[in-house]
Amino acid sequence: MTLRWILPLLLLLSACSDDSPKVNAQWGTPEYIASQFFQALYNDKDLENAKALCTPEYAALLDSYGSVRQVGRTLMNMSFDSVEIRVNRSGGNLREQYENEAEIAILLTGQHNGKQIDELRNVELVQHKGRWVIKMVQVDKFSSSAR
Repeated sequence: MTLRWILPLLLLLSACSDDSPKVNAQWGTPEYIASQFFQALYNDKDLENAKALCTPEYAALLDSYGSVRQVGRTLMNMSFDSVEIRVNRSGGNLREQYENEAEIAILLTGQHNGKQIDELRNVELVQHKGRWVIKMVQVDKFSSSAR
């Protein structure tokens, strides 16, 4: 194989590799948006990306905490060193959706200070300017990570 074929082949292969996390939801759905929100907070540690997935009001609330760490620890009442984020597909309804509103259950499984942590959060979403955005995350005050 000549050098002129190797470079385009390498470029093609690198373009096909996808380092983004796999989400068990279809792109653009409420499930996908809810998963990406937690991905931005806990794995990417990117407050700006998390806020971009929210209503303006909820984004302002996130911003008031100042850092992604404070949002995760204080507002969400969860801390992780590493976390896997999945749409909770067990039990009854995966999604409760009524026209322009939806509620999604997200399961977060990870480690913090060497301890296994399993958390479930219900995420309320609304349609805003033609796309799904986070309206609010219901925080469980009795969560195991709060102890």
